[in-house]
Amino acid sequence: MNAQKMRGDASIARANELTQSGANMIRHHRHILANILLFVSTLATAAPNVAEQRREDIAQFRTEFFAKDRAYSANARQEAERRLVELERAAADMKPAAFDLEIARIVAVADNGHTSSVEGSRSRRYDRVELRLTPFGEDFYVLRAQEKYSDLVGAKLIAIDGVTIDKLRPRYRALKGGVARWRDRGAAYFLESPEQLRADGVVTEPGELGYRFMLRDGTLVERKLTATAGGTARAPGNAARWMNPEFADIEGNTWRSLLTVDNVPWSLQEPTKVFRWRMDVAQNAIIVEMRQTSNAKEEKLADFFRAIEAAIETHKPANLVFDIRFNGGGDLTTTRDVAERLPTLIPGRIFILTSPWTFSAAISTAGYLKQAAPTRTTVVGEAVGDMLNFFAEGKTVTLKHSREVVLYAAERHDYQNGCRAFKDCHGQVVSRPIAVASLDPDIAAAWTIEAYRAGRDPAMEAVATALKKK
Repeated sequence: MNAQKMRGDASIARANELTQSGANMIRHHRHILANILLFVSTLATAAPNVAEQRREDIAQFRTEFFAKDRAYSANARQEAERRLVELERAAADMKPAAFDLEIARIVAVADNGHTSSVEGSRSRRYDRVELRLTPFGEDFYVLRAQEKYSDLVGAKLIAIDGVTIDKLRPRYRALKGGVARWRDRGAAYFLESPEQLRADGVVTEPGELGYRFMLRDGTLVERKLTATAGGTARAPGNAARWMNPEFADIEGNTWRSLLTVDNVPWSLQEPTKVFRWRMDVAQNAIIVEMRQTSNAKEEKLADFFRAIEAAIETHKPANLVFDIRFNGGGDLTTTRDVAERLPTLIPGRIFILTSPWTFSAAISTAGYLKQAAPTRTTVVGEAVGDMLNFFAEGKTVTLKHSREVVLYAAERHDYQNGCRAFKDCHGQVVSRPIAVASLDPDIAAAWTIEAYRAGRDPAMEAVATALKKK
């Protein structure tokens, strides 16, 4: 009996032990489950609610941009509103790039150059192939590329994944307002980004995209191009910057350019120097180049203009060449006084060099200069990047979640009739109006890829020819 009792007690103890072990295991599992539920709950709380974020961005777009911009015509505003409603319905299921691009298209409905989405900012958020394109006319050429694509430097873009440049053109022009030549200035940011191309529906193929190029000898080649992820570790600059072959420190020594620093004309040298001038003895002229119409970090415009006037006093040039081909604007009040005064210091001819990069306050400067000496002024190069009646004077708005940057335009500029027929003009051009019939080139001198390859400056050559004829 004692032995049986001992065995019974042992069995009971073993059962109790198993019961306790089971209870411990249940408590352990419950603890794990609780932690999992807490983690999932935390994730759910922390994870972005895409639908809500998109609604917030659209609401911000409406109040901080759309309500303040004055460039939309009645019909354009109605169309933009229709597209905003459609975007609200579809936004939750859209990829980030697709959402940003539709915002850009809605902005572009205004058809005003200053009413814009900032494509450079968008480019930093999305991927980019390892070459850089610059437009010459309506064609795009590779002026910079990583060493592994060095054979493509100088080549013309023909197609991307079988979609020809002619079919791509309406797609990238739909992302930017204003005249076509201005819309093309920012197109490279889009063409260089497979992520944006896919989001826009241009291409659907996964993996590396096939870019087709025409080499200088007419040979067609197609290459699969690697894209690097978005980020700030890229050399800053728009497509005009790549015309200068000098590399930024951030680019290192792995990039190749079409030209070298030794064979570019003076107007493309010293890319980091915003204000430049030189005397040209052969043309009996002072050459002034301004790449922005606002103070630079290293030099104030007032100091630059004092140096210009001192040089004129010392050297007494007969002619003036005022080069604003790569000037995207700034503050028109910083240049108008000197633009009106320079013709009183120059007895001979005045040449204004312009291009589609000439924009905003640079156009204002050209207007003041031509207005001050209409019979002596000759515009040389290509048409400026805007009409002479446009809206400007706004601020940038960064959408909270998508980080898309948009710029509204709130006040009119009329440079043909001095804003006499309008009540919504910018005060500075009401008090100091500009009224010129045209700023179109009197002498056409586009920068072609052939001239660029040869290290020539077509506009300066045109000036020299014009002075010889005179």
